[in-house]
Amino acid sequence: MIVDLIYGFLGSGKTTFITRVLGEWGAKEKIVVLVNEFGEVGIDGTLLRGHGGKVVEMPSGCICCTLQSDFKSQMLDILESVHPERLIIEPTGVATIAQIRSIIESEMFENVIDAVNNVLIADATGFMSLYQANPHFVESQVRNARIVLLNKCDKVDRRRALLIRDAISAINPDATVLMTEYGEVDWDQYRLALSTSPVLPILPGRRHPPAGRLQPAPEPGEAELLHLHEEQEALGYDSFGLTYPDLSFHRTLLEDLFQQLQSSEMGQVVRAKGIFRVGGKWLLLEVASGEVSQQPVREAEESKVSIIGRGLKRKAIGAALERCVVGGAEG
Repeated sequence: MIVDLIYGFLGSGKTTFITRVLGEWGAKEKIVVLVNEFGEVGIDGTLLRGHGGKVVEMPSGCICCTLQSDFKSQMLDILESVHPERLIIEPTGVATIAQIRSIIESEMFENVIDAVNNVLIADATGFMSLYQANPHFVESQVRNARIVLLNKCDKVDRRRALLIRDAISAINPDATVLMTEYGEVDWDQYRLALSTSPVLPILPGRRHPPAGRLQPAPEPGEAELLHLHEEQEALGYDSFGLTYPDLSFHRTLLEDLFQQLQSSEMGQVVRAKGIFRVGGKWLLLEVASGEVSQQPVREAEESKVSIIGRGLKRKAIGAALERCVVGGAEG
């Protein structure tokens, strides 16, 4: 089995790129996508379903720290029940990749994983500011990458995009950097990068047991559980999420609200994403890279929203969402 670890900071375009991977390889390979979101309400799993492959969602939390045992158990279940040819892992946008690597490379998976491809999705519009604010976190992400997709290059001028590419290469000279827009890649170029990029060295401390069957996942609290890196903890994010079964929303009011989420009156919102029933259709609204975007999506089971940031004013956000409901205060 091949493991594609597709990671990147909040709003960088991970889900969009994974959708493109499924479109390219979903009909040719048996693929499972394991999605782990930071917020208590999952959005990405809903967006990825129907694009090929099987989608498995993990609960709120981060697989590199608080959900390590669940992550191992979920991987074991996928391996033994589905037997995929490719496992795509989308961790949270605040995950510490070195810790996830240590889990994937642990002894229980040694004889079933043929290759691990670490693919970092970097947002050209926010890379330098994120790097300045959290240098250790960003350098860890880049140093663990085999391929870096410098995404959203259409939103910055060419000179700035090249400067960011050079900065990434300075951190990790061995990584292949591909400049992209909307997560679109030349698949021949991408495959070539996977085949020629050097395999990252085994992390220190990995054991090499004799060949054998998959080992059971350890119970929570065992000594091998890793702790949250201080640079991730320093990001200090909290999340807000709600679901709305059987409710419809006003499109214009939602658009106004998502614009309002970028102001300080709702707290410091870093990322917002929601799927809403609007009339007889479904709409995806997002705040990412300081911009609001929207697009139609396929039918979902319920409307839901996930917001990540610092100092979120939960009551104000909840009340504002209620006013967007058809028949609400503004209905």
